[in-house]
Amino acid sequence: MKKTCYFIIALTALSPNLFSQTKVLRPLTAKTVAPPPTANTIEKKEAVAKPQNKPAPTPTDLQNAVINIVVGNDGKDNDTYVSVSIIDGNKRTAAYYGVADKGSYVQGMTTGEYFPGDNETLPTKLDKTEPTGEIDNSKYPPLPVTREANLADFSTGGSIFITIRPNGHDKWNISSFTVTLFFNNDPSSPHRMTWNGFTLAQDSPTKTLEFDKNFNPIQ
Repeated sequence: MKKTCYFIIALTALSPNLFSQTKVLRPLTAKTVAPPPTANTIEKKEAVAKPQNKPAPTPTDLQNAVINIVVGNDGKDNDTYVSVSIIDGNKRTAAYYGVADKGSYVQGMTTGEYFPGDNETLPTKLDKTEPTGEIDNSKYPPLPVTREANLADFSTGGSIFITIRPNGHDKWNISSFTVTLFFNNDPSSPHRMTWNGFTLAQDSPTKTLEFDKNFNPIQ
């Protein structure tokens, strides 16, 4: 009995230490794993990383320019030469009739005799000498790239310069002078401008007609 009691006492004395060494095991938690990048996410990252190229501006170049003249009570002689320059807001020739080399007068362009009351239409040539700032390296030597006038060149208005060279004396009365400009991709095109009542003669061979940024003729 004594041995039994001693064993029980000893076991009782050691029991706190035995239970204090026992560890509580917790269930394992699953690690969060990021999904692999998909093709869509890669494309989105590349789209953010790469700068997007802006689309080229819509061209609004000058397509055509037509001159219409209604002759007044005094016509033009057959040997009176005439030239017309259409000038943009940058003071450069955008289109011309009877003129070459950007505005220099050349004899050899005559429109024949105009009688009182005639309605004459003059075709023009477009000037394509405005530099774009680009270089055409396919040429040798490389050449600058040029263009026609565009709508933006008339953002401050423009003018029409008319000159005649009579052979002796001539007086030409103009009842109305109309210029029509056609631009590419311009919903307001064509722009038609008319000036009324002026005369050209050997003593006053030039006339300048002006228009504002909205293509309204300034009388």
